[in-house]
Amino acid sequence: MKKVTLTVLLIPALCLSVFAQSTPSADEVMDKYLAAIGGKEFLATINTLTVDMSTDMQGNSMIMTRKQMAPNKFSQVAYANGMELFKMVSDGNKVAMVSPRGNQTMEGAQAQSAILQNMLFPEMRFAQMGIKSTVAGIEKVDGKEAYKVAHTTADGAVSWSDFYDVNSGLKVQTVSVMRTPQGEREQAILYADYKDFKGLKYPTSLTQGSGQFQRQSSVDKVKINDKVKDSDFAVAQ
Repeated sequence: MKKVTLTVLLIPALCLSVFAQSTPSADEVMDKYLAAIGGKEFLATINTLTVDMSTDMQGNSMIMTRKQMAPNKFSQVAYANGMELFKMVSDGNKVAMVSPRGNQTMEGAQAQSAILQNMLFPEMRFAQMGIKSTVAGIEKVDGKEAYKVAHTTADGAVSWSDFYDVNSGLKVQTVSVMRTPQGEREQAILYADYKDFKGLKYPTSLTQGSGQFQRQSSVDKVKINDKVKDSDFAVAQ
């Protein structure tokens, strides 16, 4: 009876040991992703990225342009019928949002969260930024197994999770928590249909939202090291 009990107790420990041995580290998962989209050496040559997207908002067609400049500047502008509807821009420290409802400038943890989610190839810079990343297990994303990598900033103010396909290494989902006047709300972005743009693999289908409110965007153009200026990321004082 003692031998049987001992065997039963050892099974969970053995399973955990096998899982630990077969599961890659967070750095290994992210390195595989960076290799899958072009490789670190090539990605290091990309200083700016311009992405044109199209989507539908409540029955109205909308065009969005996202510009990114290494290491952490970005802007995103949405247009409908030729008119600017919304703009978010960051100089790497502050984030400004401009819309018909008014303007808002974010600093501190709020700005940090937006910057981390919109910076150019963030996985290449996590180590120098002091971001702690750990593999939190394997979960199904769109029917396929993916490594869940949990990230936390050095000060603990911002945390989120990225999911990387076990087989391809490609990033398939990002899950973060938004703080709204109504409380915290989980938001997810699904990445799919990766295509090659002059050596860079980029998702051409993005589904973003929370709960029943989902918006799908299609990537139409990806331009590498195009005409992007520092002034594109200026935040008004």
